[in-house]
Amino acid sequence: MSGTPIFDPETGEILSEGQASTSGAGGDQPPAFPVMSLDDARAALVREHGVAVGKDDPLLMVVTLHQGFVRDYDRMLARHDEAIRNLLGATGNACAEAVEAVLASLKDKTIKASLDQAFALVERQAVAMADLHRSIRRHRLVMILLTILTVAGCGLTLSILTSIIR
Repeated sequence: MSGTPIFDPETGEILSEGQASTSGAGGDQPPAFPVMSLDDARAALVREHGVAVGKDDPLLMVVTLHQGFVRDYDRMLARHDEAIRNLLGATGNACAEAVEAVLASLKDKTIKASLDQAFALVERQAVAMADLHRSIRRHRLVMILLTILTVAGCGLTLSILTSIIR
């Protein structure tokens, strides 16, 4: 996929080559999404709600659980992506083999049809040549007959002329 820009689906920005991984079968991967740390969660609560939360507050357990869920979800997505890659690879190979079989069949049929057409053309030309040969033989017989008649007519004319002159 070289030369094709890769876009981040969330921001729409073009990712640089260093950020995109080239796995080949599954395409380019977007950069890893940063997970919120406990300190980031505490700062967000202060910023959004004006409530300071201590490091030992039970509310931060929700953030920890969420981080664990996100990691589990990422692992599940990675397994799912691998399964999809394997399925698409197997399906792609099966489709490629089917296309190759169809192309081979079409090639064989095309060659057979071309040979059949060539043989039919040769056969038609042979019939035409036989007709031409018969026509030439007929013309030759007519020419021989006309030549004989011409020679006989010349001989008759000479004999009539010599009998008139005597």
